[in-house]
Amino acid sequence: MQEIWNVLSLGGPTAIPLMIASIFSLAVIIEKTIFFAKNKQDNKNLIRKVEMMIDEGDTMSAYNQLKGKKGPNVKLLSTALSNLDEDSERIREALQVTGQNEIRKMEKHLTILDVIAMIAPLLGLLGTVLGIISSFNILGGAAGIGDPTQISAGIASALISTAIGLIIAIPTAIFYSYFSKIVDRRAHQLNQSIVEIMDVVDGNDRGEKYEENVKNIS
Repeated sequence: MQEIWNVLSLGGPTAIPLMIASIFSLAVIIEKTIFFAKNKQDNKNLIRKVEMMIDEGDTMSAYNQLKGKKGPNVKLLSTALSNLDEDSERIREALQVTGQNEIRKMEKHLTILDVIAMIAPLLGLLGTVLGIISSFNILGGAAGIGDPTQISAGIASALISTAIGLIIAIPTAIFYSYFSKIVDRRAHQLNQSIVEIMDVVDGNDRGEKYEENVKNIS
């Protein structure tokens, strides 16, 4: 702990903001890693089974299959089942809203990583500039060559600040890119799921079958 504090003290005034940024970055990385691990892609066999039940008008069995299940596709199917008495356009709108909400959950806090990846090198550069200015001030105010220890301290401050900024920015940018690709891939899969569900709904005779199964559920 003492060694870390020593490095921070040598890093100059921008070292503390950089450390705070690194804490936020690490917290977001851990949170998103856990989130994506818990919200993996849904079981395709389950999805196909529920879609077949919807196609056959067996709404009650479809509801039972989804009970206790989690995931974006399960949310889409639940939305479709809840709106089977509506027209196709209304069901499509409801599915799109649900899909957008799921995407927002996946994107949550990613902006923090993007901002930190951008500002960390700038803070490091600011620390470098301040350290160099300090060294030149020592040289300008000293008789002769000045105190080498003070000059080297200013240079060390400049170099350490730059290093800290890059150490924070590089992994943050990597994780931001990685999580963004996961979001893009899953958003594409959600759009495909909406199309598949609408194909089932549009091809399903929902009239009497739906009313009969809703009575059974009630």
